[in-house]
Amino acid sequence: MKYISISEIGLVRDENQDYLAVETKDNTVLALICDGIGGGNAGSLASKMTVQSMVESFRKQDHFESVHDISAWFGDAITRTNYEVFKKSLSHRKFEGMGTTLIALVLWNGFGVGFNIGDSRLYTFAKEKLTCLSEDQTYAHEMYLQKKISKEESLIHPKRNVLMNAVGIDKQVKYEQVEVGQEWEQILLSSDGLHSYVKHELIEETLRHHDLVEKKNRLREMAYEAGAYDNISFILIEGDLNE
Repeated sequence: MKYISISEIGLVRDENQDYLAVETKDNTVLALICDGIGGGNAGSLASKMTVQSMVESFRKQDHFESVHDISAWFGDAITRTNYEVFKKSLSHRKFEGMGTTLIALVLWNGFGVGFNIGDSRLYTFAKEKLTCLSEDQTYAHEMYLQKKISKEESLIHPKRNVLMNAVGIDKQVKYEQVEVGQEWEQILLSSDGLHSYVKHELIEETLRHHDLVEKKNRLREMAYEAGAYDNISFILIEGDLNE
């Protein structure tokens, strides 16, 4: 398995509130990206706290024996992490409203399980096709799922960036679990600084034709060409653990 990642501030924001990590243990990999929300430095603290807490829990976890073990571990870890961030948000006015999205992937013997909170995304690329496995947990996407607006309308809706779910905004947190399986050639995790500005077709085309470093550079360039209005973070994984 090979991977490459970036997390950059972009051209508009005053601070990078994204935070990411890739952690390897035995035959298992944890990859995750958080995109912080909240005023001042609250968003960056929420994303950093969440990533560090999840990585620490992963390091302490016994060897996974099944997908059920992965699901159980994530549920316990994110419950504790969410409460830590929530408590921090109540500790001082400057942290009020802090929270973060989270997109996470656990690769176990090449089999992938993904977890989503918010509007960061998890993609697979296989047989020349890029597929988004996660569902954006936003106001506009909820309207689309309820068939109140079309898919095209959801992409330009004024509330397309209004989150319906995030780590740390309540005592309890809900999350989406998706099965990645083993039939993947590449896996992409990204914050919305990439996928909200670079068209799906351009990302797909990039993953078809370049080596890993070239792919990273081209994805970065396209985000900047689109204006780099948000922090730009992604993790791109190739191959599997058996390589």
